[in-house]
Amino acid sequence: MSIFTKVLTETDVNRKLSFPENFAQALQAFKAKGCQAEVLLVKDDAGTLWRFVCAFRSGVSSKPVIISGWIQFVQIKGLQEGDTIYFYREDDVISGAHYKIEVRRNNNSNAKKI
Repeated sequence: MSIFTKVLTETDVNRKLSFPENFAQALQAFKAKGCQAEVLLVKDDAGTLWRFVCAFRSGVSSKPVIISGWIQFVQIKGLQEGDTIYFYREDDVISGAHYKIEVRRNNNSNAKKI
């Protein structure tokens, strides 16, 4: 099940990835338990498992941001501003939720899956 799609901004590729509100709602269970950060294990299309640490910001915006692991992912994948990420959640009765990420490059006229 797709959670969100996001066209990457300069901030996303150079500093941190902030999640849209609909993803924040999906993580509210962690926040409700008093957690300020949560480890998300995310598989890419190649089957590589990435460890992202997602934190809840305090203040005006409560949208979660990835504070660890994201920049390494960006660098290894060679992501750029304008590329699009697709973030999925799959629920498994036995092992719980699994997250997946798919990236499509912005090649002006034709997007290419990586």
